[in-house]
Amino acid sequence: MAGLFFTLLLAAVNFTVPDWPVLEQPLYMSSHMPLASRIFNSDKDAPVKKDILSLGPRLSAQSAIVVDADSGAVLFDKNSTAVRPLASLSKLMAALVFLEAKPNLSQVVAMAADDEREGGRAYIKPNESATLENYLKASLLGSANNATIVLSRSAGATSEEFIKKMNQKAQDLGMKDTIFFDPTGLATGNVSSSRDIAKLLRAASANAKLRQMTATRQAVISLSDGTERPILNTDYLLGSIVNIVLGKTGYLDEALYNFAAIAKLRNNHEVYLVVLGAESSEARFQDAKNLAVWAQGTYEWK
Repeated sequence: MAGLFFTLLLAAVNFTVPDWPVLEQPLYMSSHMPLASRIFNSDKDAPVKKDILSLGPRLSAQSAIVVDADSGAVLFDKNSTAVRPLASLSKLMAALVFLEAKPNLSQVVAMAADDEREGGRAYIKPNESATLENYLKASLLGSANNATIVLSRSAGATSEEFIKKMNQKAQDLGMKDTIFFDPTGLATGNVSSSRDIAKLLRAASANAKLRQMTATRQAVISLSDGTERPILNTDYLLGSIVNIVLGKTGYLDEALYNFAAIAKLRNNHEVYLVVLGAESSEARFQDAKNLAVWAQGTYEWK
């Protein structure tokens, strides 16, 4: 049955993974020296820059960073401390806090009318019931705002307490530029920096459920009454030449197009990629793809 849903959906929208080329663009001119800063302490050796004159691609994004996951070394930096609206990247922190409460993902919860929020597709609707696992899929893959609200109120805390936990987690991770006012990212006051989001990616990477779910290109939302709804991940780099093992998108008018991901390079090393404030949905993925390919070709790992 699920296979039929996917066939119909994909045929309807003619969904294909765009084969974005690695563009030859003017270099982003910031510094001719290899970056030596680290976002966390590590005894692992930093990658060595093979060509110190290779400064990286020019980006659509207003802010970006590439970080080696093993050493914490910053491989590329463009305005990485600039504070910008997070949009739905907030859902990554919400999911992390929710999962750290060790919920029973098989628990069935009904969506209430008060859970509704503007924006995003409603894969689960008020007066429908589903397991918390399905709400998590709707939040992370489909970026559903109402599903994220259900997760936050199912974590054994009030709305205010849940947001407080999100902010406390940010402090614990050393995310000094970050503050949350709601779990969905609809609040324009939810802000952070590329450097901080790289730290969030590191924490999210340690959670097997987050890695598995956000790397899923398509799935099925199953309701308690037997209804099934296909869902496609908003991360369109999945299935491309860039091996994304964890990722989340975000958009608001005030934020423009955001993307945060962990990519496994061909040498099996992972890098954190964050682009904030890209001009379009396609541009954020192109930026991330260019940065991943550039890092692979510019640095050498021991």
